[in-house]
Amino acid sequence: MRYALSPAGLERLHEWLSHRPLLAFDIDGTLAPIVSRPWDARVPGAVQSDLAILSEWTVVAVVTGRAVADAKPMLGFTPRYLIGNNGAEGVPGYEAQALEFARICRSWIEQLCGPDEPWRSIPHLTLEDKTSTLAFHYRHAKHKDAVERLVEERAQCLVPQPTLLEGKFVLNLMPPGAPQKGEAMPVLLRYSACDRAIYVGDDVSDEAVFRLRSPALLTVRIERVRSSAAELYLKNQAEVPRFVGELARIARAEREELSLQATERRARRA
Repeated sequence: MRYALSPAGLERLHEWLSHRPLLAFDIDGTLAPIVSRPWDARVPGAVQSDLAILSEWTVVAVVTGRAVADAKPMLGFTPRYLIGNNGAEGVPGYEAQALEFARICRSWIEQLCGPDEPWRSIPHLTLEDKTSTLAFHYRHAKHKDAVERLVEERAQCLVPQPTLLEGKFVLNLMPPGAPQKGEAMPVLLRYSACDRAIYVGDDVSDEAVFRLRSPALLTVRIERVRSSAAELYLKNQAEVPRFVGELARIARAEREELSLQATERRARRA
């Protein structure tokens, strides 16, 4: 992996941005720092402003594990695409399946909320209903490994059986057939009509995008992990404002260069 803010990394980003690519970002742990209580998470104002600048120049997508309704108030701009539930919500072309995903989640809640469910007695273990998916959160639970095994075993007994997607002290339950981030990105590329994309993420769910290893995709991971399939990395989430600001700076320079070239062409024709 190459450091994204090194001279070589910046040169790679500059090369990619010259093609006006689709820019896609995760939220928690990427655009927003991870906090103890997820509802307290915020995207810094400077990051929102730079993303707004980028969205005026090219196509911007936000791809998050949050539900769309939860993610939208965190953004001070409107991305072209807002993909929620790790891909199960908002992916173009999957509108017809959305009602079925919600029906399956309601069925799972009925199965999980009986009075004799062992998970319900574990302190700080919560079940989040995100309409299109469910998520068990256990960040503040004691004996995290044991809690993780319990919820995995319980989830595997649900009907229909969900696809399990691990995160940072969260286990996501994805309905059968629901697209994940690795499936969402090629769809977004096709719908956006961009021939390249930059994707930035920090979690296990983002590795599905990194593993695509598509020649049309430049991937950036928050925190260097040797096993990651991402091409570039940032040292930590605190570097994201600088990184997004650098993208906005390069985009402004590209826009000014194109404007200058257009002016020169008009002058030659005159």
